[in-house]
Amino acid sequence: MKKLNDFNPCYIPKSHTQAYKLLSLLLDNYEVYEAELTRIFNGRQRSPLQSLGGSKYCWNIINHTSDKGVIFARSLDPRHKSGSKLDDAKARAERKSEYKQDSHKLAKQGRIRESTAFLESIRAKSELADLVSDAANDDYYNQQTENEKATTAPTVTASSSNTGDEASQTNHQPKKESK
Repeated sequence: MKKLNDFNPCYIPKSHTQAYKLLSLLLDNYEVYEAELTRIFNGRQRSPLQSLGGSKYCWNIINHTSDKGVIFARSLDPRHKSGSKLDDAKARAERKSEYKQDSHKLAKQGRIRESTAFLESIRAKSELADLVSDAANDDYYNQQTENEKATTAPTVTASSSNTGDEASQTNHQPKKESK
């Protein structure tokens, strides 16, 4: 069985990373159950999986799925573990090709969706502006605002026991809160 030091160091993540930990698990085992990965990585195995399969390391990770498409385990492409540098290079080249195809597809989708997303953002801003405008003309909203402005604090009687004067009354306005 191949170990981490059997591979070119450029394909190995730094030892303190989650990707390194995941790669060690995948190299040491035929397959690693998704439940185990969830436990080990606290449900955050997506990032190390993306890192290993990304354009920097190009490890070809196989997802084992149930008949309903649910991933139940993951393993490395056996060509990485074969001991053949050519097989390892082929597995990496396939992964890099898949990665670049996926990247191109996402870029195209983004470009196609850009104009629609721009129009949707303009519509959303317009709806917000309409609501703000409607609120300014809304009698119920304006009445509430006027009531808030007209509200004053109750009259407070100050004690004058230490001064010998009669008690005096003052009106205090509530302090406005800054937002």
